[in-house]
Amino acid sequence: MKGLLYYQFISYLRSYHYIPPFSLFIILLIVNYTYTPNPILDSYSFTSLILFFIMGWFTVTIFHVEETGQKQITLLHAQSLSKYYVSLYLLSALIGLFLSIVAVAYPIVFGAFGGETRPLHVLMGILSHFSLAFLAIGLSAVFTREIVKKRVNTWWGVVSILIISLSLVTIKSSLLQLKGLIWLIPPVYLPLEMMTAKDSISFIPELFYWKFGFVFLYGIFFMATFLFIINRKPASS
Repeated sequence: MKGLLYYQFISYLRSYHYIPPFSLFIILLIVNYTYTPNPILDSYSFTSLILFFIMGWFTVTIFHVEETGQKQITLLHAQSLSKYYVSLYLLSALIGLFLSIVAVAYPIVFGAFGGETRPLHVLMGILSHFSLAFLAIGLSAVFTREIVKKRVNTWWGVVSILIISLSLVTIKSSLLQLKGLIWLIPPVYLPLEMMTAKDSISFIPELFYWKFGFVFLYGIFFMATFLFIINRKPASS
């Protein structure tokens, strides 16, 4: 797996497909922190949402980096369809983690916050960014060309599912009244709710870790669903 992951990373690096989403991400970070000082957790909440959408873009380019012929050669070397796609998921997750660290570190390095940044702020910032990035990876992969054949439908599908997931945040209170339905919607709202805590928060409640864990589990569920569908498709598909 290590060799396959390294190969996927080098292939993606050589493709330059990462330049547009990475450039946009950095530009949005710079614009967001142009005026100072800024609140800590509220700022991290906003940049977490930015990363949520940017990771949808990254995921599609990662899953589409190889042409069909080259992909078949890689699959022969990988000797496992699941192993091939797990390596793509791992690469996506590593990029999501890297961007999460960048998003959290940028305002600290450039002194964009009004108050003192403590370790718990950093931890909450990384968990918020990475959990939403991980969720975006899980949601976006099911609309890649492996399942959705037309490229235009891939992009419409990814954008639509991310926007719908975000829009459901505003009607979450209504969904709570319908027993059990709240568990079916992508939990974008959970990190956003937790990041509404005051900057003066003295500790991270244990419940927060469970909520972040649920976001990761939701992403894993979609990844497992993707692998289930892919492994049951005809070989010629």
